[in-house]
Amino acid sequence: MSGTLSPVGKQYFTDDSGNPLSGGLLYTYEAGTSTPATTYSDVDLAVPNANPIVLDAAGRCTIYLAVSSYKYVLKDSLGTTIWSQDSVASVDSGSSIGEIFSFGGDPNSPVTATSYPIGTTYAELAAGTAILSVDSVNLSGTYALVGMLAAPTGETITAAIVNVSDGSPETALATIATTTTTGVRVESGAITFAAAGSAKDYAIKIFVSGGTGVGWMFSLKRTA
Repeated sequence: MSGTLSPVGKQYFTDDSGNPLSGGLLYTYEAGTSTPATTYSDVDLAVPNANPIVLDAAGRCTIYLAVSSYKYVLKDSLGTTIWSQDSVASVDSGSSIGEIFSFGGDPNSPVTATSYPIGTTYAELAAGTAILSVDSVNLSGTYALVGMLAAPTGETITAAIVNVSDGSPETALATIATTTTTGVRVESGAITFAAAGSAKDYAIKIFVSGGTGVGWMFSLKRTA
């Protein structure tokens, strides 16, 4: 018998500066529409959440999903939109399989074109991220890189998961990128790791095309 990493028990939301979104408002709709869709606070789907959900003082709430796909719109307590995310699936294959490796990230440590490389070099670890040391025998199946990215100055910010064990040049296994100024959840295409062998270290590295960018909440999610 082997253990699995615990999923997040409560959802946690922050403002653009990484501070808990106290009293924030999470509106939930059917995916691709403005039709409200109900979420629930219990696994039996007996106690519906208000819509919008009002976050607690720490920016937290409990969400159980009932329909196949949602659209989320997050606002602060004054009603100002922070971000919108469509196609939030109620069946997250990564969570259901139970293999999500969290790299973390620091929303208060911006990436700048002067302190991080410009272009397609993967020379700097994303601030606050952990290094995952694992034998690929334990990464069977297909994965995706998931993370929150923001490009406050409208440039392009890119994050990559790379093998940092084998020296330079380092090749990205997968990348995610955005030019969104307020932050957005981005998921990569499929990643298939090599056959089992010696343990390798993997990390999230990051660059910005110019100006500034921010990356946080990076994880490796099993999708199949």
